[in-house]
Amino acid sequence: MHSLSPLKKNIDSLIAAAVGFSIIILYTRHGGIGLCPDGVVYTSTAANFRESCRLFDFRQSAMVEFPALYPLFLSAMIFLTGLQPLAIGAVLNAFLFAVIIYLAGNITQQFSHSSRWYKASVLSCIVLSPGLLEVYSMMWSETIFILLLLLFLVTMHRYCQSHSRKVLIAAAILAAMAAVTRYAGVTMIAAGFLVIALDTTRRWPDRARELLIYSCISPSLLIVNLIRNATVGGTATGMREKSLSPLLRILHDTGSVFYDWLPFFNHHYSRAAAMTVVVTFILLFTIVRQFVQRKRLVTYESIADMFALIYLMFMVTMASVSRFETLNSRLLSPAFIPLLWSCSSWIVPVSQKIPPAKSKWVILFGILLLLVFQYGQLSADYETWDGVKDAGIPGYTEDQWKNSPTVRYIQNDSLPFKKGYAIFSNANDAVYFFTGRQGWFLPNKENVKGVKAFLGNSRCYVIWFDDGDNPDLIGKDFMVNTKKMKLVKQFDDGAIYESDP
Repeated sequence: MHSLSPLKKNIDSLIAAAVGFSIIILYTRHGGIGLCPDGVVYTSTAANFRESCRLFDFRQSAMVEFPALYPLFLSAMIFLTGLQPLAIGAVLNAFLFAVIIYLAGNITQQFSHSSRWYKASVLSCIVLSPGLLEVYSMMWSETIFILLLLLFLVTMHRYCQSHSRKVLIAAAILAAMAAVTRYAGVTMIAAGFLVIALDTTRRWPDRARELLIYSCISPSLLIVNLIRNATVGGTATGMREKSLSPLLRILHDTGSVFYDWLPFFNHHYSRAAAMTVVVTFILLFTIVRQFVQRKRLVTYESIADMFALIYLMFMVTMASVSRFETLNSRLLSPAFIPLLWSCSSWIVPVSQKIPPAKSKWVILFGILLLLVFQYGQLSADYETWDGVKDAGIPGYTEDQWKNSPTVRYIQNDSLPFKKGYAIFSNANDAVYFFTGRQGWFLPNKENVKGVKAFLGNSRCYVIWFDDGDNPDLIGKDFMVNTKKMKLVKQFDDGAIYESDP
């Protein structure tokens, strides 16, 4: 009976987890789990590792752009179930979403100032979060990363309470796993390091020993992964191009995500950059206040704030140095739950400290905030549901791609492709996913050697997808006007070109 006590105390978390599980199953009912180009890399690498124990993607190239853990996790699922990731993806992600909901509820219940009503409100916000529902409807590594984050918060909190060496090692292992799930996992390593270092209630020699242990374990898997990448792929994290976005633009993109998460602004992004600065200072102020009061960061709230601050600063910094997709809800999703706690946890202590006659106004204000917030989330969820219920999750498993005239044509085994001709595409992952054909991506405009080699290739085809247009790659004008390729077949959503020697 004693072992069931935590479950009884968290029955509301179990209910919320069941609702979250059901929503993901409902979202993916039509076409299954969503799959984007990253997902093709993950799933093909997982299948290749299962067959050959090599981390090679669909191009038969060493996977270095992404860390190793998520494909290894998918490969383990193939081994355990005998099913491919796409076959079990919906149920797997629904289960992972349910687990993070339960963990988040368990953590919220242990806040410095707890309230069952506040916990229920937080759970409802997580369950209905459009950003988290998007993540757990797709084959993305964030699904595991967020789980590792919550487990890390639980473990670090236990360490701060007990200073157990075993718990410290467990926290370091979780941080190490996060760093090989997403390279941004270094933020979890940094957050743990600072929490330990800022515990001024302990003697410095004790902290130094534990910092040494943590610093040896937490980056270990990442170091191994980077060495492996450099050995087999020639680069530590793949080819990274220099960012072209100014800092103000990156701050604006980050703030735009916050605007989308907060429905009060109705998608008015005029001061989105200022929003990023405000959120950063709120996190910094909260951390400093907690440290001044306690001489250490020991509560769930302060540990989560530390991670959120470091994570946001890291993502903004990396976006200003390296070029990748615009900072969006997916990339910032690991910060959603910590930010939700940061922006709302003050309501409970404030309502408990002021006289009952006035506390009702604080409670009413909190209820109003919740209703407006949930109205915005439900509106976004309904819009998503309206799009996925009959067409599927956006990506390669969506009807738009499955029923694409270009895709249907290239799936035909009797295609008039000449033997010995190379196949290029602006969405080579789509070509592989739908046909299993090996090919190459069109070269990047800035890759001088790649462009020169493409120009010199007189025996090739290009499969062009309108929906796969990538402005970083050479385009149709280049193929037609510079390389002088001829149009073989035109479709409503793409075309096939052949080199004309």
